[in-house]
Amino acid sequence: MSRNLTADLHFDRLFELIIGKVTEVMEAQRTSLYLIDWESHEIWTKVAEQIDPIRLPLGRGISGRVAQTGKKINVGDAWRLQYFERDFDLMNNFRTRSVLCIPVQNRKQERIAVIQVLNKENGSRFDNNDEFVLEAFGSQVAVSLENSFLMDELQISFESSIQTLSATVDSRHPLTAGHSERVTEYALLIAREMGLGEEELKVIRYAALLHDIGKIGIRDDVLMKEGLFTPEERMEMNTHSVRTRKILENFHFPRSLRQVPRIASQHHEKINGKGYPDGVSGDDLPLLSKILAVADAFDALTSRRDYPKYCGNTTMTCEPMAPDRVIQILSDEAGTHFDSDVIEALFRCLPRALEMYRGSHFASRYTEEMVRSLETFFPIS
Repeated sequence: MSRNLTADLHFDRLFELIIGKVTEVMEAQRTSLYLIDWESHEIWTKVAEQIDPIRLPLGRGISGRVAQTGKKINVGDAWRLQYFERDFDLMNNFRTRSVLCIPVQNRKQERIAVIQVLNKENGSRFDNNDEFVLEAFGSQVAVSLENSFLMDELQISFESSIQTLSATVDSRHPLTAGHSERVTEYALLIAREMGLGEEELKVIRYAALLHDIGKIGIRDDVLMKEGLFTPEERMEMNTHSVRTRKILENFHFPRSLRQVPRIASQHHEKINGKGYPDGVSGDDLPLLSKILAVADAFDALTSRRDYPKYCGNTTMTCEPMAPDRVIQILSDEAGTHFDSDVIEALFRCLPRALEMYRGSHFASRYTEEMVRSLETFFPIS
């Protein structure tokens, strides 16, 4: 059981594992694990078998008293305790008899939780051996909870760093605000539609959020220019993908996310090898890069920009492109610019993508026209 506890650092699963194992080992009818929130002077349980989450003030009831005093309580009939609250029993047609409740302390001997087991299965009270076993188990729970809390804090810190980096580029110009977020949502929709696993979804998420980070190295007069680029300006703008890779290669990603710099930097690659920065083509281009390229292009075509959109040698307006034109361009470019399977996946999940931003990024009329255009090109049976 100790090995099981140390093997899983996911907070929700750890709660369920602790409760299930304690109930089994202690031969109890029910187990509750309460975390102590010293700031709010409360204890709370995220998971308790057969009951909804509960929050209680410190000192209230058996578990609240153990949390406050740090002293275990072992009683044969809880109803005999003056401070035991019977409301729960009465509301749920339950009868609490034997109770064993112990504090859980971390390495600094600070109380972080309490474990409470109810109603020994044989009808007797919990004995000294039960106390020994639960206290031994409690020390393992403390280590597991601490590790889980640490992992949560690291994940929050990591997420905050990623979100800050992503927002840095979008915040430089009003017209690009929300671009990275939308590209991320589109890429995730496509990836799920194609049946990708959780690890690949994480990679595509971070790569999408950070795909334009290299633009922080582009001069303002180029990045925010209104109108057509000169050849020199276009060349400089195209360096943002290489800059993205260089920036992200200096960011410490976990092993499972080591592909993020490459995927993020390849969102302008093409299936036919005529993209940039690497000019890779076909199977040499990772599927996640192909997905990101489609998601990025779809948002670019359906969003307003300072500079005109273009298709091949044709220059178009800065405004969001008409829905039927968007569908036509993506369809025409499948197999040359974009991966055909990825385009098909986008079209299958496109109504969901549009609905996510209906009324905010997409006007309702635009959303409806896009769906009608999609049905014209690809009739839905």
